[in-house]
Amino acid sequence: MSKPVRIPLAEPVMGHGGPITHIVVREPTYDEYMTCGGEPYTIGQSEDGVLFTIEKPEVIAAYAEACIVEPPALQLGSANWRAAREVRKAILGFFQAPAEAGEPSPTSPTTSSSS
Repeated sequence: MSKPVRIPLAEPVMGHGGPITHIVVREPTYDEYMTCGGEPYTIGQSEDGVLFTIEKPEVIAAYAEACIVEPPALQLGSANWRAAREVRKAILGFFQAPAEAGEPSPTSPTTSSSS
């Protein structure tokens, strides 16, 4: 699992235990992946062959509800839209490939040309 993402808030939000200054989002589990709706986006292709993503807001919201560990998600109702955007970016980040195409995977075997 990847490390949780800590998102600082530009403006503190009043929570039940005092001001909330950050949000912590953790990576989803297998069960959450299955119950929240799978991938938070769909990949489409234009007539010209250009690939693009279509986000699934309802799936992203389900992951936010399940994966915000600090503070409890119910206390974030008064946070501004910027906080929601940062949570969205953190969730989408969990589903991005760890290495760009063309880079070797840290777990892939290496080959040698020497004989």
